[in-house]
Amino acid sequence: MKALALFLPACLGAIAALGAEPLRPNILIIFTDDQGYADLACYGNEKNKTPRLDQLAKEGTRFTSFYSQTVCGPSRSALLTGRQPIRSGGWGMPADEITWAELVRKAGYQTACIGKWDVSNRKEIIPRMPNAQGFDYYFGALGANDNGTVKFHENNEAAGITRDMGGLTRLYTDKSIDFLKNKRDPEKPFILYVAHTMMHTIIDASPRFRGKSKGGLYGDVVEEFDHETGRLLDTLDELKLSKDTLVIYTSDNGPWNQDKYTKRKRGHPKDSIFWGEAGPLRNGKGSPYEAGYRLPCIVRWPGKVPVGRVNDAIFATIDFMPTFANLCGFEVPKDRRIDGMDQTNLLLGKRETGREFFYFNKAGVRKGKWKYLKADAHFHGYAVDDSRRKVDELYDLEADLGERTNLAAKHPRLVAELKQLMIGIESKNSDKKNTSNISGPKFKLDYKKKGPPGGLRQIKAIMGRDSVVFDVTDQSGIGGGAISLLEGQWPSKVLLRIHLTGLEGLGVTVGDQTFSGAYHGENVPSRKDHLKTRMLDAEGNPLKGRYLVKSTGPNSSKRIVGYYEAEVPQSVLKTGTKKIGLSWVDFYRR
Repeated sequence: MKALALFLPACLGAIAALGAEPLRPNILIIFTDDQGYADLACYGNEKNKTPRLDQLAKEGTRFTSFYSQTVCGPSRSALLTGRQPIRSGGWGMPADEITWAELVRKAGYQTACIGKWDVSNRKEIIPRMPNAQGFDYYFGALGANDNGTVKFHENNEAAGITRDMGGLTRLYTDKSIDFLKNKRDPEKPFILYVAHTMMHTIIDASPRFRGKSKGGLYGDVVEEFDHETGRLLDTLDELKLSKDTLVIYTSDNGPWNQDKYTKRKRGHPKDSIFWGEAGPLRNGKGSPYEAGYRLPCIVRWPGKVPVGRVNDAIFATIDFMPTFANLCGFEVPKDRRIDGMDQTNLLLGKRETGREFFYFNKAGVRKGKWKYLKADAHFHGYAVDDSRRKVDELYDLEADLGERTNLAAKHPRLVAELKQLMIGIESKNSDKKNTSNISGPKFKLDYKKKGPPGGLRQIKAIMGRDSVVFDVTDQSGIGGGAISLLEGQWPSKVLLRIHLTGLEGLGVTVGDQTFSGAYHGENVPSRKDHLKTRMLDAEGNPLKGRYLVKSTGPNSSKRIVGYYEAEVPQSVLKTGTKKIGLSWVDFYRR
């Protein structure tokens, strides 16, 4: 029996709501292969007609900073387990990995997987095939279609071979519709994971669509996929399932668009252009640049997910595991590190922010708008960018989405911080065999609701090697909370970062001592019971003055991007206290 893993909410920055009843929707995941960020009209494509997916976006939320992984197998193991590929194994995902399918089935769901599996080394290894990994029903291929041939399995049995690549999209859609109409237990909620083979390498479209798109053969494939997705969505309507079904459409990695690969391509239709479009993003599949990882993602759930919304929050396939846990009513594994975070509130429009950071496998990390790539960042061979110098790279993705201007030399402190974050992600729990020996601290984070209602109010815990930062955000400007140490010891540095515009009041209670962290300016003398508080900009540089606001005219002003930072004294933490109480007041509170 698989052991259940040690969940580290402090490391993940995710705080599960306790006591809430799960919503228990049906879930339909539509997962394409090698599709570019800009292949759909609703993501800017002017050649491919994608009316059904464009309509899906109008009926739900379109995410613009959504991440999968950079290649096929690792993307699927990450999606299924909520764990980065350095932990979940990619193409060689071990049998003892725990998938959300296993857990949701125990919670009373019916589960089905149709299409490309790609995490059992493309071999018939039954303990690592879908039925053993939590799926009640499976039809599809264990691997890809690199040689223009696909071998099918139905559950654990061989189910035929085809070289008709143009028929795969319709076949998988037919099988999905058959599950919904004939194999589904109407007394149970379901999760249907449809992992298409298209648009992977040996692309083709059926005669009905071949030669119809302005985007060439690849555009034909995109337009056929759009049509077939529409058939599947129509089936939800026909069966009166749409209202209760969370639909998630995304892809596994960016498009194959590199000259090195195309020069040695084999088996592709004559004169075909078989790669997708990355739009403003750099490079493509196999690369740690944005086009390798950033994918289209559309989410719909009538009456729950906001309609017509476009959101740029950082969101990823690794978040599916804890999000499904909240929605469907199961516990996230507790004997291993889960890299995902619960994004329920983001999906439902109760929060507009997403992940604090995202890790690029063996390459770097993004935190907020900043993206760091190490000098020896991992590229798959065909994706190696010959114009890239092997140096540390830092990009401001808000100003430079195409990753053209390396700012590493201008921000060495930020590079060092992001490098440390990356090392922490890689070093903690990277060897699954040692996960039972994790001794890092675990925290419980609580909020006291004060002040006017509405607005984001949260505390996030961000772990470093020997430190923890507790990020406090409160849009109402007045509130409080508590940080409780559940296991382990306080790290050697405990920092509070308060994201308010003017820190008029900050009370920090540790044991029987209370400290003030209110900020009155850098040169104001501090008392014995006053924490040394600094006002810093987004890169961690000291700011002068008292408030994070500056005048822009006689009667107008704007907020400076930054925060207040105070360190909790180790002398009081070492007394054995297990709790830090907080209260805060913003001078500019509403």
